[in-house]
Amino acid sequence: MKNDILDIFPFGVLELNSHGQIMRQNSLSKETLPHLNRSLLKLLAAKTDLVEIPFWPGPVKKILYLRNFRVAGNENALILIGEEPNFWTKMPTYLELGIENFTADPHVVAEKIAELVGQTLTYERFDLIRVNSHSRKFTYEYSIGINIHGTLPTAFSAITNSGLGWILQNALPHLVESLTPDLFSFREDPMLYQTGFRSVLRVPILFEHDVVGAFMLASLDPGRFKIEHAFIIDQLAKLVAQQFFHAGIQLQHKYEGIANAALLRTIISNLNTENIDEFLSEYCERLRQSSLVDRVNIFALDPDQEKRLLIVGAGIEPAPKQMASWKEWTPIVNTGVEKMLLSKSLLILDLADPVFQNLDNDIRRDFTKILYAPIENDKGETIGFITGMSSDEKTLSSSTAGLFKVASDHLGLILSKVPKQQLGKKSNPSEQLNQYPVPKGFENIIGTSKAIRETIHKASLAAKYDFPILITGETGTGKELFARAIHQTSPVAQGPFIAVNSAAIPANLLESELFGYQEGAFTGGIKGGKRGKILLANGGTLFLDEIGELSPDLQAKLLRVVQEKEIEPLGANKPIPVNIRVISATNQDLTKAIALGQFREDLFYRLNTIELQLPPLRERNGDILLLAEQLLRFLSESHGVPLKSLSACAKEILMRYSWPGNVRQLQNVINRIFVFVEGQQIEAKDLPPDIGTITDLTHETEQARMARLLKEFNGNKTALAHYLGITRTGLWKKLKRLGLQNSAD
Repeated sequence: MKNDILDIFPFGVLELNSHGQIMRQNSLSKETLPHLNRSLLKLLAAKTDLVEIPFWPGPVKKILYLRNFRVAGNENALILIGEEPNFWTKMPTYLELGIENFTADPHVVAEKIAELVGQTLTYERFDLIRVNSHSRKFTYEYSIGINIHGTLPTAFSAITNSGLGWILQNALPHLVESLTPDLFSFREDPMLYQTGFRSVLRVPILFEHDVVGAFMLASLDPGRFKIEHAFIIDQLAKLVAQQFFHAGIQLQHKYEGIANAALLRTIISNLNTENIDEFLSEYCERLRQSSLVDRVNIFALDPDQEKRLLIVGAGIEPAPKQMASWKEWTPIVNTGVEKMLLSKSLLILDLADPVFQNLDNDIRRDFTKILYAPIENDKGETIGFITGMSSDEKTLSSSTAGLFKVASDHLGLILSKVPKQQLGKKSNPSEQLNQYPVPKGFENIIGTSKAIRETIHKASLAAKYDFPILITGETGTGKELFARAIHQTSPVAQGPFIAVNSAAIPANLLESELFGYQEGAFTGGIKGGKRGKILLANGGTLFLDEIGELSPDLQAKLLRVVQEKEIEPLGANKPIPVNIRVISATNQDLTKAIALGQFREDLFYRLNTIELQLPPLRERNGDILLLAEQLLRFLSESHGVPLKSLSACAKEILMRYSWPGNVRQLQNVINRIFVFVEGQQIEAKDLPPDIGTITDLTHETEQARMARLLKEFNGNKTALAHYLGITRTGLWKKLKRLGLQNSAD
């Protein structure tokens, strides 16, 4: 698919150079080429904008429509040929289906977009960037691949004279097929070249004529990206633009809601106290719980003296010596605070990355990731900062930055009113820690049913030993939640928990992501090499989700890790010993995969020393209502609105339903009815029709199901799209494919 991209288009495509000569073409264009005037093609190739030209090709009684596509940085042009208006909006089948079922969940929009890009192109670096064109700020929404020399993982940074700045100004794609020093156009080009990248593609995401994001792709191979790749990514950008934009709005509202709710509850509970440190301590703990990090600190900062002072903190306490030093004004040299002040931005640092090997050495034993968020007063001066610390790389992601950004804005208003000498004097961080012990074990797994309690009991027993564990169960049953609980109660609980979703990482990057590589292993590798996920998990737990998606080669390499307790990164001369607890998970039947030759039998038995099978929600009698009410309580608290309750009839319907999507499906249903039910009580009529009318759809065709749902929703396609969890555009495409597009709205 990726190698024959011209032939995947459902219309004619040919590439012309600046002289009108045909460089390449697909089979559909060859059928119409005899009817086309060569001088017209040459004229089209010289155009700098997009045009449509209907005409009659000789005696043939039909109209062909031609469209020109050009891209900055490339002299060639694509001529697109079709037999109906807007023919170029038709996408290859796999993309049409991907857009049709595109998620409405803002938390996974970036991942779904990345999946579609990964199905289309092969790359060594991909960044999905969110842009605020009004403030000229950007943040990385999704990134994967080889790190770029000389860059920092900033968030909410100013857009400068870079490729992104050009994209924002021109709102057009930019392609460099073969990057060489004489073609450097942007500030980051030398860094891309130094890293080893030789082909670069930049494509804007436009929504209502405004740049809201961008695709940035880079490859180690010259000529990897060509003009047809720019076209298909540009078309993809148009298809996902609306959902990408609204996902950003929804997530920002969520972060603001959570942070505002934390601040509101803190103010109410401390309204009569004059102790500012108690107030900030409570806020720290609320923020820690909401962000799911291991520790949150608030520091005062003296930029003139280049020193910091811990005001309050909550969560896992670092070494006593480190805590003692934080209670005094200490230098910020060799810490991420310096980088934060230099970049004037929020930073998330991966302390396992060789780039930061000389930073924050005093906390590496306890944490592997740290977030720095500057606190500014009303004059724009940095007077302090928040830190979020974690041993789990997934909890501190670019999306978490939004929550800490709002929190730092709140604290800027508060700390601006407090004299510096009053801070950090009335509280003992060690005593605060005792007030808020970090919950351990399986307390976060909700359920009182016999099925879930027996599973928890088995998991707690297995956690005491270092045997590999295979967690099986249907999608949405909570496999990663159990893996985290096992880690937290295991002998390696003080070590990192590193989770890897084997299905979410492109195959060409998965090996280097898992095993890492030594410096010089291949062109484009970062200086000092890269520690893979397995080495990052050393001394802790490696959680391999979707284990059945691993290629045969990676299965063989993983077998050696589990069997020999050693790893050999790419380019290494000798293996490196590792001490990790391996927990894997799958929703597949691996015994069938073994019979089909898709999974190694010896690896299966190594990973399956202890199997933990999670029960589906339909077998957990009583837990459905417990989970539903807990979810409603969380939504109420996090959004600062009154609690909503389920009526007796609504409870009965929820209990009757079979929940094929398990806890994840229940959560999606609760989220939707929380948003759309305006009253305080959720009635049976407020539940999705599927939940209350039928419990087994296995024998119902897709067309019959959609026709029934249209009838049950009285033709309201907007409500139906919300119920299905897809976009309204995706629903329209689905109905068109099924011949139901003329149903009343």
